[in-house]
Amino acid sequence: MSLQSPFRAVLFDLDGTLLDTAPDLGGAANRLLERDNLPLLSRKVINQTASQGSLALVKAGYGLDLEEAQYQQLRSEFLENYTAHVNDETTYFDGIDTLLDALDRHNIVWGIVTNKPTLYTQQLLEHYPRLASCAVVVCGDTLDVAKPNPAPLLLAANNINIAPENIVYVGDARTDIEAAHSASMLAVAANYGYIPSDDPADTWQGDHIIDRPEDLLAVLGI
Repeated sequence: MSLQSPFRAVLFDLDGTLLDTAPDLGGAANRLLERDNLPLLSRKVINQTASQGSLALVKAGYGLDLEEAQYQQLRSEFLENYTAHVNDETTYFDGIDTLLDALDRHNIVWGIVTNKPTLYTQQLLEHYPRLASCAVVVCGDTLDVAKPNPAPLLLAANNINIAPENIVYVGDARTDIEAAHSASMLAVAANYGYIPSDDPADTWQGDHIIDRPEDLLAVLGI
């Protein structure tokens, strides 16, 4: 690690930041839509919706005029479908291996803080042993609150025993930047992730925006 760098750890969001999970999230939605003889979601719509969660994908496909009970039933069916196909097409984003290799070489601790529930996070990380063995994993239901609340980030910082001001948080949603700022961490927007067209990353007031995972190395000064 560069002597000039104050950063001792990097925490990452998962979907849209480390892993390109959109094909499998979108696939779960599209299998339901196909079953119900409805138009399928395009990859563009999937990418722009994936960071907003399962219910957002359901509403993107089924519209906004259903009863709440119908949405919850569809969400349940979506999650059942997703868990059966959690890693059919998911991959690392290009450059993630290079980035993680560099962090390891420079003894920078790294971990994951995601709003994805523990069940689906664990199922997914079974396919990615390197991610599963990171220093800390905090999921969306680890605490009673999730991002943009800073508590999950602060829990991760406590678990790795590194002060928040010495940690970088990287994510592809406005809520990630808000959580990082509230936790007194350096906030980095992953512009290669699932960015909504009506909420571009350059409006989030992050400390940095990166267009490729490797661009984080310059932010870290390594």
